[in-house]
Parts: sequence; structure tokens; C-alpha cells
Amino acid sequence: MKEKIKSLRLNITISALLSVIIGIMLLIFPEESLITISRVIACIIVLAGILVIISQIYEFGMNALGIVVGAILAIIGVWIFKAPSSIVSIIPIAIGVILIVHGVMDLGMSIEATKAHAPRVWISYIFAALKMALGVICIMAAFKLVTVAVQAIGIMLIYDGIADFGIVHKVRRATGSVVDGTITREEDI
Repeated sequence: MKEKIKSLRLNITISALLSVIIGIMLLIFPEESLITISRVIACIIVLAGILVIISQIYEFGMNALGIVVGAILAIIGVWIFKAPSSIVSIIPIAIGVILIVHGVMDLGMSIEATKAHAPRVWISYIFAALKMALGVICIMAAFKLVTVAVQAIGIMLIYDGIADFGIVHKVRRATGSVVDGTITREEDI
């Protein structure tokens, strides 16, 4: 039992150390981390494309459609490798477009509310304008938003590692006073 806990403590300590190191890297170097992660993903996609091509040639006897799919995968992987920030920015841009569309829809509804003489309709105009402004910010600062999110993830990983160190320390102290399943204290002696 004690060896099992000792092994578990070692695994958690190593994991905690890696979490803190990765968290610090993400916090201090968010852009570089994003580019590195994107390039690793790009290499995996290129490798997958090459493997699809090879399998289509050798296993299926020159399946043209499969070879084209593999080539497209490989080309996408090369594109991501050469322009990693463009892929990373897609998510905030998509969210920005959604916000703008919803803002325009809200603006249309605000106009209808004005025609119906609704009270305090100016509030809905402000909400619509704010949504559209946030959408524009998402689109214009897409990479910066992702960078901030990566830094937040870095902080979370640092916390995770530090919390794991604390828990391992508590378990080590608690199990240090256990000998053959019996708790030994000064009072017991």
C-alpha cells in the first residue's frame, strides 16, 4: 500500500511539474506557444495525409479518390504549418461574425419595437450596438483574444501544478507517520 502511494505521489509530482512548466510557457510566451501547437497539429495532419495516400496506393490499388483526399489533407497541413496564426484566429472570427449577425437581428427587432412605440426602446439599440461592436472587436483582434485565452489557460495550469504539489506534500506528511498500516504518534509511544 505504501509503495502504491509512493508511486502515485511521484506520478502526480511529475505531472504537477509539467503543468507548472507548460503553464509558465503559455503565460509568458502565448503567441509562440500557439504557433508551436499549430505547427505540431499541422505536422500531424501532413503525416495523416501521407499515410492516407500510402494506404490508398498499397491497400486499395491506386484508389484515386482516396489519394486526392490524402493529398488535400497534406496540403492543408502544409498551409497550417506556413500560416499557423490564421488557423488559430478562426474561432474568434467565427464568434465575431455570430455577434455581428445577432446584433443586426437585434437592431431590426429594435426598429420594430420603435414602430410599436415600446417603452425604453433605446436600451435595445444599445444592446444591439454593443453586440455588433464586440463582434467587430472579435474579428479585428482575433489573434490577441486567443493569446489572452492561452495566457488564462497558462494560469490555470500553474494553479493545477501548485495545487498538486500541495496535495502530494499533505499525503506524504500523512503517510509518513503510518508504519505497516498502524498510525504511530508520540502519544501512542
